[in-house]
Amino acid sequence: MRIPPSDDGDRLATNMTPMIDVVFLLIIFFLVSSHLARQEAHLPLALPVADTHLEEIDPRNVLTINVDEDGRWLVAGTEADEPRLAAILASHRDKHGDEAPVRIRTDRTVPYAKVEPILRLSAESGLWNAAFAVHGE
Repeated sequence: MRIPPSDDGDRLATNMTPMIDVVFLLIIFFLVSSHLARQEAHLPLALPVADTHLEEIDPRNVLTINVDEDGRWLVAGTEADEPRLAAILASHRDKHGDEAPVRIRTDRTVPYAKVEPILRLSAESGLWNAAFAVHGE
């Protein structure tokens, strides 16, 4: 038995334009997010030196708070005051849970009085996994 040829070839074509648009949007998103992550880790800070340190953790869930030599708090490249930092910490806890890591990158010349409020706000928001970024000897 012979099967007659069909003309369904034209109807089976898939419109690829939306898929290409989504792929380009994903590429742009990942480029921008990786740029922001690298930018935050490369602020010119002279980190303290420590004899011991923790192993690196998964950077995707880490909230990094930078304290520059003037004592300003920077989160994701923008300056944050105490109420804004409290809101950021609460949002981080809600998104990642109580064990979400908080890393404090501070210049070694910054007095502890400028860093202590960050630890207090972290504890008040329910985040207990706070640590300082340091250089090993």
